[in-house]
Amino acid sequence: MKRILLLIFTILFAAVSVQAAEEGVYIKVIENSTVTFDETVKAVEGSLSAAGWTVMASYESGVDEQCRLRAHNIVFSKAGYESALLKHGPHAAYALPLRAGVYEDEKGTHVAFVNPSSINRTVLGDGVDADLSAATAKEITDAIHAGVGGQKIQRAIGQIRTEGHVGGMGGGKFMKKIEDVHAGGKYADVLDKVLKSVAESKLGWELVYTLRPEGMELAVLGLRKPATEARAFGIAGDKRSSKSYRCPGLDHAAAFPVEVVVYKDDGKAMGTTLDEMYRMKLYFEDAGNWAFMKNMTMPGKIEDEVVESSTSLIK
Repeated sequence: MKRILLLIFTILFAAVSVQAAEEGVYIKVIENSTVTFDETVKAVEGSLSAAGWTVMASYESGVDEQCRLRAHNIVFSKAGYESALLKHGPHAAYALPLRAGVYEDEKGTHVAFVNPSSINRTVLGDGVDADLSAATAKEITDAIHAGVGGQKIQRAIGQIRTEGHVGGMGGGKFMKKIEDVHAGGKYADVLDKVLKSVAESKLGWELVYTLRPEGMELAVLGLRKPATEARAFGIAGDKRSSKSYRCPGLDHAAAFPVEVVVYKDDGKAMGTTLDEMYRMKLYFEDAGNWAFMKNMTMPGKIEDEVVESSTSLIK
């Protein structure tokens, strides 16, 4: 009887331990690259490509001009990974594609990427495809370690969470944070108008990538605005900054772009984006509640501009 009770306790403890695993929103994998910033960017791109990932976009992130440091974002994906996540439904598109940030501080150039084990359990639910998420994080880590010189580490950074749920001010259930911005019409026509809307927008948002998984009537559009990125990174690093550490928030470079998802549902086209307060909480929660309170109007402005930029021709 004691052995049975011990076995039950062991199983329950193991289950709780897995559920409560700590994960950072980002994983820092290279500290103090041994080559220049631009060479580091090229090395990360090459490493991901060599590992079978498709680099969809690579661009210089917006940084406050007083910072005098650089950040760069690399967006990448893989067909097999896309199909594995999207079998759970179109909401899984918010875990796609993956992104790696190359960024500077006073000590050198570093690399961090969005952690699939953290983001996926928020988007999909705790325990859903956990093995795939962990294996993907390891695959990306190994690829970058293999191709980029510098101190090879695997350090959780950003908000550290023990579950997928994002709580507190601005948080809530993920599925309730998906905002419908359009409903109706044919998928192809609506997607075309969304793309044209972004191209013609005068609000400063630009299209960085369009992910269209094979065999699906679904597209993920990534939009970014350099001034918004610069402000967000400043907020993210405010409580950590000092005279010798001016712009620590650049380690969140991989938080952008903002996603707009267009897909076909029950014969009609749907356009969605995440509630921006929630999205900021998802990627920038470690900035602290005071930072969110001081910048309370920022998420709403971002969301309004993204919606206007992507739907102006389909209203």
